[in-house]
Amino acid sequence: VGADQSSEIGKARNAKVDVAPENVLRIRMEVDRQLGQLYIERLEAEAGAEFDASRSRYEARARELYVIDRARFERPEQLVVTHILFDPKKRGADAAKALAFETRAKIVAGADMGALAKAQSDDPSAQTNNGRIDWFGRKEMDTAFADTAFALQKSGDISEPVQSQFGWHVIRLEARRAPEVPPFEM
Repeated sequence: VGADQSSEIGKARNAKVDVAPENVLRIRMEVDRQLGQLYIERLEAEAGAEFDASRSRYEARARELYVIDRARFERPEQLVVTHILFDPKKRGADAAKALAFETRAKIVAGADMGALAKAQSDDPSAQTNNGRIDWFGRKEMDTAFADTAFALQKSGDISEPVQSQFGWHVIRLEARRAPEVPPFEM
C-alpha cells in the first residue's frame, strides 16, 4: 500500500467509514470474496505441485490415451472464405436470389469481393471483416453453406449462389488447411 493510499485509509477509519451499518456488510462480503480467491489459488498451487510430483505417471497415461485414440485429437479440415449474404427477409426472396447472381457475375468479371461484401452484404460483420470468415470446420456452419464452401477446390474459386437458412450466399475460397493430428508433446 502506497503512502497516499495509506493516509486515505487512515482518514476513512478515523471517519468511522468502516463501522457505518451500510458499509459493514460490504466490507465483510469483500473480505469473503478475497478469502475465497486466496483459497482457490492455494488449491491450484497444491494441485500443480501434486501434478509436478507425479508428472511422469500423468504424462505416460496421457501418451497412452493419445496413442490409443489419435483420431479423437484430430483437427478437421478447415477453410477461410469470403462471402456475401443476401437476406430474403430484408430484400424479398426473389430480389435476394437475383442480387446474389448479379453480384457473383460482378465478382467473376473482376469486382473487388471484399468491397462488395462491405457495401452489400446483409451479414453485419461484413462491415468490419469485408465478408471474410477465418478458419472454420464443416460442422461449424450451416450445412448448405459448408457443403458449398468445402466443394470449392482451390483458392480464388467462387461458388454459384447457394441458399442457406440465412439467405443467399456467394462464397470465395481463400485458404484450405488439411485435417491433421497434432503431435503429442508435453
